[in-house]
Amino acid sequence: MTAAPLRRGEALLLAGVVLAAAALRIATADYGLWFDEIASLAFAHQPLDHLWGDWMVRETNPPLYYTLLKGWIGFAGDADRSVRLLSIAFGLAGIGAGALLARRLGGPAAGVFAAALLALSASHVDLSQEVRGYGMAQSAVLIAILGATCYLEQRRLRDLLLYGIAATIALYAHTTLVLFVFLANLTMLWLLRRDRAAVVRWVCANAAVGLAWAWWASITLRQLAGDHRNIAWIVRADFLGAWHLTGNVYAFAVMPDGGVRTGIALAALLGAILWLVWRDRRPAVAMLAVFALGAPVLLFVISQWVPIFLPRTLSWAAGPATVLLAVAVASIPARPVAAVLAGLLLLLEAVTLTRWLPIREEEGWREAIEAVARTGRAPVLLVQGDATAFAAAHYRARDSSMPIVVLARDSGDGDRWADGMVPGLPHVDGSGARALLRGGRDLFTLRRADSDPAPQLAGVAAGTSIPVAGDRQPFVTRWRLR
Repeated sequence: MTAAPLRRGEALLLAGVVLAAAALRIATADYGLWFDEIASLAFAHQPLDHLWGDWMVRETNPPLYYTLLKGWIGFAGDADRSVRLLSIAFGLAGIGAGALLARRLGGPAAGVFAAALLALSASHVDLSQEVRGYGMAQSAVLIAILGATCYLEQRRLRDLLLYGIAATIALYAHTTLVLFVFLANLTMLWLLRRDRAAVVRWVCANAAVGLAWAWWASITLRQLAGDHRNIAWIVRADFLGAWHLTGNVYAFAVMPDGGVRTGIALAALLGAILWLVWRDRRPAVAMLAVFALGAPVLLFVISQWVPIFLPRTLSWAAGPATVLLAVAVASIPARPVAAVLAGLLLLLEAVTLTRWLPIREEEGWREAIEAVARTGRAPVLLVQGDATAFAAAHYRARDSSMPIVVLARDSGDGDRWADGMVPGLPHVDGSGARALLRGGRDLFTLRRADSDPAPQLAGVAAGTSIPVAGDRQPFVTRWRLR
């Protein structure tokens, strides 16, 4: 169907939803960066010839987001809330694209409802605030689907161009978005099979996308031929685990503790999608269903060989699923029933969001560094590995007089992506770490996950934990000679 022009009232309502989404995301964005977000800052501080050269073979994520973040930091600074504004902007663009797509498939009510669902979704708020490329990836996918949908209906070259640009951005937002392009081609070639000219144009557009992606594809092939250290921590999902993970990503009304409610909510969502496909039968609706249903299946199958099934690799498909849900609710013939159901879903989203916000993923680097500076007498901070050192140095900026010393990690460690990112900091081995105890200054260590200098000190010194507000990683220990 061809969407009618936006009416004034509808446009104002959509603008209000987007502005409310922006206010919500900005107001709740001032919290501590977690380790992967700090890694984004580390890459954003690299020169462009590193980001767009062979140096990036150390990193599994493409360089586009890091490049944009680099420019954004130069404009807005690198405070926690400031760096999140870039992702928030991408998230808002995704809300707009999702609203336009739902409106095209289900009318004005579906468009407004899709925007509201995305605006209140805890999953979408998370993607919109995280200093990573996943929010950009989801928004690029929704824009690419909008272009493909318009091309499917009207065969215009400008729609094909929109798809091609957005698909290329998606591929350079996250490597696993090759699954989106694969599903898009699988579906569109089938749907366009009776129009040879349309098929030829579609194939040429995707050939251009593949050519644009060729450089990063070569980097990815080199990584796959390597030792897989950067993804060695991912656990292979079994069927039940994959089902619950998909529920947590798709079923926005699920509380963060998951469990049985996750499975029930996912079953209800998939049922609504299948009902819509059976009732509607339009090609564009079927295409969105292929994305929503095919993405978790593909990820699960691939993960039996190379485990990559994670919320972050599936998050892009939550956009099409949400759009289909909005269209399904708007398609209910009884308007009062549709309105009540929409209100209940938005209420459940709001409840989920309020429960999720206090337990979202964050780390206390700022508080830990402040605790060391406040507690110690001329403190020295010992950390293990360049990745942890970069995080500590980033938050040490307010007290640059505090020395940070880096204890080397094992050569097979998965955080070797950060090697060389803190050239101005002294590096020591185990004996050098122990020698710091005799320097006449208070020695502190930071522990995060398996990055912990304590084993090198435990035999000769006694450690005392320093409480930090929030009791979040990294944990601080003060050391004194026995």
